[in-house]
Amino acid sequence: MNDDNKTRILRPQPPAGGGNDETHNIKSSGSHAGHDVEAEDEPRTRVISSRSPKRSEETSDDGGYELAAGWLVVIEGPGRGCTREIYYGMNSIGRGSEERIALDFGDTTISREAHAYLVFDEKQSDFYLQHGGKSNLVRLNGAPVLAPQPLKNGDTIEIGDTKLRFVPLCGDDFTWEAANP
Repeated sequence: MNDDNKTRILRPQPPAGGGNDETHNIKSSGSHAGHDVEAEDEPRTRVISSRSPKRSEETSDDGGYELAAGWLVVIEGPGRGCTREIYYGMNSIGRGSEERIALDFGDTTISREAHAYLVFDEKQSDFYLQHGGKSNLVRLNGAPVLAPQPLKNGDTIEIGDTKLRFVPLCGDDFTWEAANP
């Protein structure tokens, strides 16, 4: 495993006055309506991992990783404050680990596979959102997505009980191709 694929664990410092490191880094949780509830006064251990899927070596000149075209930021629901990268082409969204955009924060109202698709068309530098063909609805700024819809900076996407804010990187003012001719 190379250094780019390692998972890092960040542990908060124990409170002044004692206690061993182990007792202050354990997540305290309970259950409330199927969701984990963390004790708010206890320090938390955060796990940070590189999630960029590898590209094939033949098509990549950027160290083997896909280039981000933008981000989804969880603004409401489990995982609030977390981000997920959006890549070029078709991005399946679901809670399964094999999804290109895995929303694996505990919202079981999100389908495991292909709840929705977020597409970045690199030729036109446009983003689109479409439903995944499942019975679960996807909403864009409160309206159901029944056919592909264009996205603009700051749009709100609702999938299950989770709300996401769309933040593009690529567009008319920036593309990876223009940045690295």
